[in-house]
Amino acid sequence: MPQLLSLRGIAALLLAALAALLAPAGGARAQDAAAKSAALLRSADGTLRSFLQDPRWEALRNLLGGARAVFIVPHDVAGGFILTGSGGDGVLLRRHGNAWSDPVFMRIRSVGLGFEAGAERQSLVMVIMTDAGVDNLLRGVSEIGGSGGFALGNLGLSGGGSGGVSGGLQVLAVSTAKGLFGGTDIRSTELSTQDAYNQANYGPGYSMATIAAGYGGQVQAAADLRAVLTWAVNQSWGQ
Repeated sequence: MPQLLSLRGIAALLLAALAALLAPAGGARAQDAAAKSAALLRSADGTLRSFLQDPRWEALRNLLGGARAVFIVPHDVAGGFILTGSGGDGVLLRRHGNAWSDPVFMRIRSVGLGFEAGAERQSLVMVIMTDAGVDNLLRGVSEIGGSGGFALGNLGLSGGGSGGVSGGLQVLAVSTAKGLFGGTDIRSTELSTQDAYNQANYGPGYSMATIAAGYGGQVQAAADLRAVLTWAVNQSWGQ
């Protein structure tokens, strides 16, 4: 029995030492993810402002007044967020009147978007036009988790890229590399959760649907981005 207790004691000490070694590493990773997610929000804010200030994309501002959600993938070399042929990180915010939710962090894998790896500057603003589209997207991404990608074709997109919103088109996108497009152009594009960033901001038990359903304000780093989106909605409504 004394020998057994000794072995248990040794095991306990080893476990305690291992926990002490892992805790700083885990804390550092969480801090790194929080810093990177904040930088992503700043980059997304800059991307959205650039689009809204560009006369070519005046229609985008008008679309935001009727959009149910927006997904922004910035290209920011300084911040390390580069949208290439392999995809990139972005943020989705849902509209509630002229207010917006806190961000849901996701990754995009560009299969049908026509992006070119190594292009000098590529950014993407994707506008989701229906509540059903937002709900289905969030549910699909949540269900697949980190094991794959939810294809936008699963939203039931219309067959042609030239169809209008009234014709059933649920997603429109604007890319600095391609312009305005939708329908078959984005059917194969896949989204998945950026789990590290979401956990850093909302904890391990986060729900993307719950985040998007709220009016926002928990993530301070998203304040400027949400304010710009509110301004764009008010402008589209003539306020």
